[in-house]
Amino acid sequence: MNYITTNLTTSGNSVAVRLPKELLRMSGLTKKVSLQAKNGQIIISNAPNPRHGWENQIEKELKTHGRLSMVDDYGDMSQEIDVTLPDGLRE
Repeated sequence: MNYITTNLTTSGNSVAVRLPKELLRMSGLTKKVSLQAKNGQIIISNAPNPRHGWENQIEKELKTHGRLSMVDDYGDMSQEIDVTLPDGLRE
């Protein structure tokens, strides 16, 4: 494991730490990171992909139903929505 000692600096209303490019290269971190605070530590890791697993879910849905299901948690709200436009006219 590689260690480096550096100083915290201010950056506007925040505190910053500069990370050497070589340290970032060795870590494999990308542009989006996740920060986690623990007792005496701040852990920086790659941010999880919010779309992770979507491909498998879509493939499963297609295999099961032959199409993508359009069912959602909101049910059929189209009958409950007031379609009055901001100018007072109805659609």
